Amino acid sequence: MSILLKASFVYFGVEDETLLIGFADDEYETNEYVLFQKSLYIEDIPILNKVHITLNSETRSEYGGILKITLSQKLISIYLSKETARSLGVDGSINIEYDIDEERYNALISYFNKLNVDQEIEITYVPYL
Repeated sequence: MSILLKASFVYFGVEDETLLIGFADDEYETNEYVLFQKSLYIEDIPILNKVHITLNSETRSEYGGILKITLSQKLISIYLSKETARSLGVDGSINIEYDIDEERYNALISYFNKLNVDQEIEITYVPYL
C-alpha cells in the first residue's frame, strides 16, 4: 500500500551546492513532506552521489533506491526499492497530490532531469493539459 501526501507547497532550487525538490503540506508549519536532495559535485563516497530522499523526518530517509518517478501536473508517484521503502516506513511507493501552473510544472520537470543526471531512475512525464 502506498501513502498519499497532499502538498500545498512545492519547492525546487539549489542551496549550498545541493539540488533540492520538496513537496510539503504547508510552507511554514510543515508536518508532512517529501524532500529530494542531490549534491551538484561528485562526492568521494559513492553512496553520497545517489539521490537522497526524506519522508517527514531525517530518521525516515535513504540514499538511492528510487526506481521510478511518474510526474503529471497534479500527481507524482515515487516507486522505491524494498530497502528504501523500509527505511522510509512505506510499502513501496509514495503518491503526492499537488497543484502548480504550467510554467512551474515545466521548471519542475527540468529540476527532475537535473536530479537524474548520473542516476538510473526511470522518470515519466505527462504533458501539462
